Amino acid sequence: MDGTKATQIRLLILEAVDAIERAHAIVSTLDSDDQASLSASLDEISLAMHTRLLLQLYLCHPGFKEEGQVWHGLRM
Repeated sequence: MDGTKATQIRLLILEAVDAIERAHAIVSTLDSDDQASLSASLDEISLAMHTRLLLQLYLCHPGFKEEGQVWHGLRM
C-alpha cells in the first residue's frame, strides 16, 4: 500500500474513532441497562479499530505516529 492510500485510510479510521467516542458520550447519559449493552459494543469496536486497524497502519507506516508518543501502552 502506498503512503497516500495509507494516509486516507488512517484519516477515515480516526474519523470513525471520533464518532465512536461521541456516541460513547451520548450512551453514558442513558439508563443503566441500555448504557451497559451499548457501551460494551462500542468498547469492542473501539478496541478493534485501535489494536487491529490503526496498529497495523502504524507498524507498516511508522511516520504516522510522533516519535516517543505512548499509544495504548506502546511507545511509538
